[in-house]
Amino acid sequence: MRAVLDTNVLIAGLRSNTGASFELLRLLRAGKWTIVLSNTVLAEYEEVVKREAANLGLTLEDADRFLDAVCLLADKYTVSEPWIPILTDPSDEAFAQLAYEARVDCLVTHNKQHLGPAARLGIRVLAPKEFLRMVRAMP
Repeated sequence: MRAVLDTNVLIAGLRSNTGASFELLRLLRAGKWTIVLSNTVLAEYEEVVKREAANLGLTLEDADRFLDAVCLLADKYTVSEPWIPILTDPSDEAFAQLAYEARVDCLVTHNKQHLGPAARLGIRVLAPKEFLRMVRAMP
C-alpha cells in the first residue's frame, strides 16, 4: 500500500506517541506500507519539522535524522509540470499533485475538508484513523 502523508499527519505522529498518526509512522518503519515523496513535499516536511523541532522535543540533528529515515523508506516520485490547481489552499497542491500522478492508494490528512476536492480526481482522501484500519487489515 502506497500513500502520501500530509505534513499535519507527520507532525501529529512526532508530537504524541499515541494515536493513529504515530502508529502509521511506526508501521511505515516496520515496512507495512510505503510513503511516496516528491521534492516539493519533502521540502515542506523539512521546513515544518525543523520549525517545530523545539516544540516536538527534537534538536535540528534529530529532525534531520528523522527526515533521512523517511527518505530511506520512501518511493521517490518526480512530478510533472504544470498542475492545474484544484484546492483552496495553494500549499496543499503539491500533495494532491503527487497523489494523483504517483497513483497512490491514499492521501492521508487531518484536514479532509481542505484536501477533499482531490477526490474528484479519483484520489482517496482519508483521515489517519481510516488509513490505519486499511494498513492493519492487509495480510
